[in-house]
Amino acid sequence: MPRSQPRQCVQTKADGTPCRAAALTGSDYCFVHDPAKAEERMAAQSAGGRVGKTRVLPPETPAVPLSSMADVIALLGLTINQVRRGELDPKVANAVGYLAATLLRALEQGDIEKRLAELETLMKGQGMPETLFDVDLDEETVGSEPVLGRTS
Repeated sequence: MPRSQPRQCVQTKADGTPCRAAALTGSDYCFVHDPAKAEERMAAQSAGGRVGKTRVLPPETPAVPLSSMADVIALLGLTINQVRRGELDPKVANAVGYLAATLLRALEQGDIEKRLAELETLMKGQGMPETLFDVDLDEETVGSEPVLGRTS
């Protein structure tokens, strides 16, 4: 036995085109247009607005220090627990994770630069050139080895 087409809502939309939604059982209208469903529709819209809100921390939440890798790791642990407890939206936590990863890379880069500067200071104090490229190679050979790029 062929399945019958659901009845279509009889309402005309504001632009003059007919509503294409299926009519509710026992009604000539769909859920959006049925006058008998106005209160139920308002309750659904209100509930949808509450459910869809992103959960963020309150404005009075204290800032956390972020000057070391240990600080960033502590923030990530705190964020994970807030998501698990439903205090923070996973989308917000994802942004925190991305920003924390960027901050960790910057902290690592700063640490490398600091260590390099310390090594250069140490080398200079011992009478060594500050960089390996400060060595003067005017001679064709250094010792008995040919200078790079020369074949003789």
